[in-house]
Amino acid sequence: MKTKFFLLALPLALGLSTREADASMYPPSYPTCGIVDSVETGPFEILRNSVDLYDAHALLTVAYRGYLRDMYPDNEINIYVQLNGNDAFLPASAGTNDDAYVVLDSGPRNCVWCSNGGYGGSSVCDGLTFPPYSSGQWVCGDMTPTEADLFYWAFNQNGAQNAWDIQVAAESHGNWDSNWGWNYAARLEPRLTCSY
Repeated sequence: MKTKFFLLALPLALGLSTREADASMYPPSYPTCGIVDSVETGPFEILRNSVDLYDAHALLTVAYRGYLRDMYPDNEINIYVQLNGNDAFLPASAGTNDDAYVVLDSGPRNCVWCSNGGYGGSSVCDGLTFPPYSSGQWVCGDMTPTEADLFYWAFNQNGAQNAWDIQVAAESHGNWDSNWGWNYAARLEPRLTCSY
C-alpha cells in the first residue's frame, strides 16, 4: 500500500497528473471545442478559448493596449484580473499583436505520453508503474495555485462554464490604468455548444 501511495503522490509532488490512456490516444489537453469568445473593455481585449466544454478546460487571455505601454516595456506591466470574485495580479508578457498580455489555463498542459516499458523519453516518466495490460498513460502539468484560485467559480460542479464576470486593470511602477479606480468590467456568457 505504501508503494501505491508513493507512486500516486509522486506526480502530485511534481505538479503533474497522470491519466489513463483513452482509445483515441489524444492527450488530455487536446482541444475538443476550440471556440474563442472575445469582448473589449477600455484598452483591454479579453478572450476565452473553450478547449473542452465538458471538462472545465478553457484559456483566458487578457490583452492590454493602453497608455502604460507608451511609458514602460510590456514586461514591466502587471495586469490585475478578477474572475467571478477571485482575483490575481500577474506580470504581463510582450505580445505579437501590439499588446501586453497574460494567459491563464484551467486545464492540463505539457502532456507527455509515458509508455509501459520505459519508452517515455521524458524524466516525468521515470518511476511510474502501470496497471496490468496497460500500454501507458499521459502525464500532464496542472494549474498553478493562482490559476486554481482564479478559475474556482468559472465552472459549475459538472465542469460546464458559468457566466464569467471579469474586471481588469493594468499597473506599472505605481501608475494605474484602471478606469479611474473602478476597473474595466466585461462579461462572457456561458458557452454551451462548440458552434457560433
